[in-house]
Amino acid sequence: MRAVTAGPSLAAIGVIAHRDLLRQVKRPGVLFSQAVQILFFVLVYAVGFDGMIGSVGAAGAEPVPFSAYVFPGIIAIQVVSIGVASGQSYAWDREFGVLRELLVAPVPRVCLPLGKVVAGAGTVTVQSVLMLAFAPLMGVELTPGRFVAAVGCYALAATVFSVIGLCLATVITRMQTLQATVQLAMFPMLFLSGSVFSAEDAPRWLAWVMYANPMTYAVDLARQTLLGGGGLLPWWADLGVLGGVLVVVLALLRVRSGR
Repeated sequence: MRAVTAGPSLAAIGVIAHRDLLRQVKRPGVLFSQAVQILFFVLVYAVGFDGMIGSVGAAGAEPVPFSAYVFPGIIAIQVVSIGVASGQSYAWDREFGVLRELLVAPVPRVCLPLGKVVAGAGTVTVQSVLMLAFAPLMGVELTPGRFVAAVGCYALAATVFSVIGLCLATVITRMQTLQATVQLAMFPMLFLSGSVFSAEDAPRWLAWVMYANPMTYAVDLARQTLLGGGGLLPWWADLGVLGGVLVVVLALLRVRSGR
């Protein structure tokens, strides 16, 4: 059988992404709860601890207010948590039979999860753009160049972790087990990523755990972009790690999705 051309595959990805975006728009309560969650992080970590901790000196950079230091990580928390959780919508469609209706289309099966990746990553990227507008209030000097670069960083992170969430949904077939697994993995991944404290300030064993967390490199890349330096690794190393993770999880998603 001849391979399906790229045109129908891209069209199928666009249709599935459009369907998911419409479903998100029709659920404003979910978007409101996400906004409240971010407001909580900003008030507690950025504002609440700012006066108590004061300035933070990142390696190779001038000391910055604590609110400015954690702000890139706060956005990354939102990006990663929603990205990983996007796999649950795939499992939901599979659980209630919607996925079987989509499988009859004459396109590769991997188009189904990729459409959800496009929708989820696009939504989270738009949210990160809105959150970046508050950067000056957090003590972050936001130039046009930094803004564009930061949006690119968060778009890449949203794509990587949306694919990770979809991979989890293809490996774990039971909805309840998937939800429990995501909740179990979420908090260690979020808070052991350098979003609040650097791996350089952690005990050695904990620092190794943080270096094994792919989110660490997303936070480090975003922090260097917004604050102008002071990262754990060079920006190209962070970008290379995220790109490598994306290639691996895309390959896994292709295998798990079937032909």
